[in-house]
Amino acid sequence: MKYLMGLLFLLLMQAVSATECRLNGGNWVNPERHGFNAYVNLVPNLAAAKVFLDGYTFECRHGLQTTFPFDPYEQVLTDPDTMMLYPQPGYFAEGGLNVTGTYYPTPVRAGIVLSVQRNEPLVSVLGRPYLNIVRAPGRYVRISSGALVATVRLRVRTYLNGSTLRNFVTFVNVYARHSLNLNPSTCTINNNAPINVDFGSVDPLAVGANPLATPNNKNFVLIYSCPDAGISSPIKITLMGSASSFFSGGLVMSNPDLATVMYRTSTRALVPPGGSFAGTITNSSGRDGVTFALIRKPGSLPAAGPFTGSATLIMGLP
Repeated sequence: MKYLMGLLFLLLMQAVSATECRLNGGNWVNPERHGFNAYVNLVPNLAAAKVFLDGYTFECRHGLQTTFPFDPYEQVLTDPDTMMLYPQPGYFAEGGLNVTGTYYPTPVRAGIVLSVQRNEPLVSVLGRPYLNIVRAPGRYVRISSGALVATVRLRVRTYLNGSTLRNFVTFVNVYARHSLNLNPSTCTINNNAPINVDFGSVDPLAVGANPLATPNNKNFVLIYSCPDAGISSPIKITLMGSASSFFSGGLVMSNPDLATVMYRTSTRALVPPGGSFAGTITNSSGRDGVTFALIRKPGSLPAAGPFTGSATLIMGLP
């Protein structure tokens, strides 16, 4: 009888050290002493408004005998703080865990069963991280190649004949295999149509040097719109262009004695090249009035003939 008890003790000792896991068909290792590093493709899906971090296999096995009188099984479950997402430069990750199409946002609750092994030789462990795509102005997804994007913490529990043999935590670190720089917003200014500021024929002597007093100006309404309903956000409108050599607050023109200045019509506050003003989108729409004014270099007589210049208005978050 002592011999039989000793044999049973040896069997249980063997069972306690049996659990193994592997990543992408690699070597089987003890997951209690070994974490895993998975490099994945970042797959954006605008229709689902998510970036999927998938493309790896994670398998585990309990290695226990399944013949009578043994009745083993092993569960892999979510643990408290299962899903950790790491901020990237210029981007704070939001998302959660995707379990066969059910999306659990962070913080992911504990106890979600990701695999159960009974008599099978091995099982695939479900659950892959995802990131949310927020389609709003300035909400980019920026991830560098090789960056640590997420960590999935997993609780492993092994049972034999109703008794707990093992109960521990392992983890999978998820790294980006490539870079992703995604601007999912399709919010536009004037439906992305160009703003053509035509001052027409002007008298060189009549062009003023004061941008708020020159008679040569044009008013425009900037209309903001987003195709997705329900977007409300403060925004920043930035004027990008080259500054005039004689007035840094104005845009350079092909005629060096001329410059074009933009200011907010309502406040008459100048917006220099590289400068911006604050606006608002409410329920996916908004508008602001701006004025473009033509000025000349003080003391100059601009040469006659056509002149041109260009700039870009960019919508972003404050």
